[in-house]
Amino acid sequence: METFRQLLDWMDQKGDVATVSRIVDPRHELTAVMRHMQKGDNKALLFKNVKGSEIPVATNVFGFRSAVAAALGLEEGNLLRTLVAQENRRLPVDRVTDAPVQEIVKIGAEIDVARDLPQIVYAEHDAGAYITAGVLIAPHPETGVYNASWNRCQLVGDDKLRVRMMPPQHLGRYHAEAEAKGQNLPCAIVIGAPPGLMFSAASKVPYEVDELEVAGAWQGKPLRVTRCKTIPVDVPADAEIVIEGEVICGTREDEGPFGEFTDGYVPVMKNHVFKVKAITRRRDAVYHAILAGGTEDLNLVGVPIQTEIYKKVSAFVPKIKDIATPGYVFGCVIAIEKQNEDQPKNALLAAIGGYSWTKVVVVVDEDVDPFNAADVLWAIQTRCTPETGIYTVPRIPSYTREDVRDVHRGKVGIDATVPVHLKGLFERRRFPGEESVRLEDYIDVGH
Repeated sequence: METFRQLLDWMDQKGDVATVSRIVDPRHELTAVMRHMQKGDNKALLFKNVKGSEIPVATNVFGFRSAVAAALGLEEGNLLRTLVAQENRRLPVDRVTDAPVQEIVKIGAEIDVARDLPQIVYAEHDAGAYITAGVLIAPHPETGVYNASWNRCQLVGDDKLRVRMMPPQHLGRYHAEAEAKGQNLPCAIVIGAPPGLMFSAASKVPYEVDELEVAGAWQGKPLRVTRCKTIPVDVPADAEIVIEGEVICGTREDEGPFGEFTDGYVPVMKNHVFKVKAITRRRDAVYHAILAGGTEDLNLVGVPIQTEIYKKVSAFVPKIKDIATPGYVFGCVIAIEKQNEDQPKNALLAAIGGYSWTKVVVVVDEDVDPFNAADVLWAIQTRCTPETGIYTVPRIPSYTREDVRDVHRGKVGIDATVPVHLKGLFERRRFPGEESVRLEDYIDVGH
């Protein structure tokens, strides 16, 4: 899929978009509705009437892993295998001048980010409204190679944002190199980006690789880009909204607190300042919002992590059914078709070393659904031998956010597979006909 709205239309045709026509307050109420949806049907939501804004808001678009696969034109069952096979593909961009994202242009004194964008305040103690689904795009100060990344942006007002970005994140490295030269970093924030670009921004693309070209490869067609109105940066021509500006050299301001994806708050920190030069958008633009740590966020973050771990584990275990990150992205579950007793331990060690955030790894047999946390717990409780099946690696860091890094030290692996010679004894029950039964055909009406 080449555009954000193409993905929305596809989901709508499948009945996977719920619309909200009543007026919704972007301060807390919108998030409260979103939370209920994610705990229930988990459909995408389209808020048509957001208080204080003429722009509708779409959220939970990637609530299911299947939506990530469909947006990239891939089969969910072979998602990780295919992503690994395609990861080195690139397609040069297609530069155009007729860009839907520039149908409306506001420059200079016309700009007020507190007026021109939906002011969504997510959690109780958030410092204010935030952009959470903005893909930040910038060319390298020397090579011109484009980086794309997800960064939270606090809406301050007038022409100012505050942005969380720092090395080793690639965008932080770009800014550090510009700052060393005494220069601002030209940068654009893309909202409602093409799915290929969103996934490229979430993936672990090497520093020297152009992520606009990677985005084209993911979507199977060169990414259409156009030059910004006020800065020397190319942006997706078919995006919904683009905020043009610069990350200021030598300036930091207090940003936060913000309820981040670990379900806690990032405290007030000194972060970068983004000066807005222009806001461009489609005439009928849709604003994309992501709840940090919600189902959409965990899918966009989780699939690239699963892919990285798949690469490492497949070198030791040839028959991987799938890899999941149920519950949270600091752990993973690897379902394998076990052929010998060495494979689970090799898988555990490869996964622990394969991605820095990963601190809890569980290996299960192919008859266990790695995406179903209850099924995984069942496997741990019925198939794991704690005396020999639990491995710990002390003091290795995982999540390294400054204020909580000491909590995230040490890693653990759990082998919840059946010994090969006992496989017949542990065969799971099947219930013939279960898959074809429809309860509504049996239950009396009204009961």
